[in-house]
Parts: sequence; C-alpha cells; structure tokens
Amino acid sequence: MATPLKDRIRSAAIATPALTALLGTNPFRWYDIQLAQTATFPAVTQMVVSGNKTYNIAGRMTNGFSRVQFTLWSDYTPAGSAQLAAVENALITFLDSLNLVGISGLSQYSNLVVSSRDAFYAGTEPGKLQKIIDAMVFSNDNL
Repeated sequence: MATPLKDRIRSAAIATPALTALLGTNPFRWYDIQLAQTATFPAVTQMVVSGNKTYNIAGRMTNGFSRVQFTLWSDYTPAGSAQLAAVENALITFLDSLNLVGISGLSQYSNLVVSSRDAFYAGTEPGKLQKIIDAMVFSNDNL
C-alpha cells in the first residue's frame, strides 16, 4: 500500500535542513490539519484540499496533482513576522525540490505554489500571524 501524501510530504520536510533549522526536530513543528495545544512557534499545519485523480483511455493514472494547503504560524511580534517570512521562503524552496514522482535529479519538480496570502488567528491572546500557502503537489500514488 502506498504511503499517504501528507506523510510523504512531512517525511521529506523533516529531512530538509532549512526547515528543521526553523521548525526544530524534537518535536518537528509540522502538524496534520491543526496545531497541537502545546505547539510553539513558528509552526506549520498541512491539509490536503483536493486530490483529483487523472484518467486516460486505459484507466486511472498513478501520477497526478493534489492541492495541499500549508498554514504557517508565528507569534504576533516583529521577530515572529521575520520567522514567518523565513519559513515561507524555506517552504517554497522545499516545494521546488520535492520529489514525489520517483524521478531523481531534476533541477525542479512539478509542484506549483498557486497562492500565498496573509492571515491572522485572533482566537488567542495575543493573536497569531499566519501565512496560508496553497500548492499543487505532483505525485505518484504508487510510491
């Protein structure tokens, strides 16, 4: 059975020094869908928004795009804002090199950042800065 897409993305992220330098290693502050209550910042949450399958005359293809949303979190301070920008840059560089198709050595892979927007979570005191990044991630379901 193939490894779920979110698990493959997280495994690749934790093996990326630029991300572990910002998000730590124990714990690696990269969460599924929502933050842990004890999370410190900066942190990332991810969720698969859609995973449309692609078909041809012979049936379902194993390669295709899935839309993945990454929410970057930081404290509402000048330092938190700088951390958020650093995580955003590291994430975009990571997506450029994320190989989920099993073809090694490409200079860039077919992962596309389709939007990046600012957000704010006011449910805590003080509120938290967010950056929401939507990406189309190309992967092979059989890996």
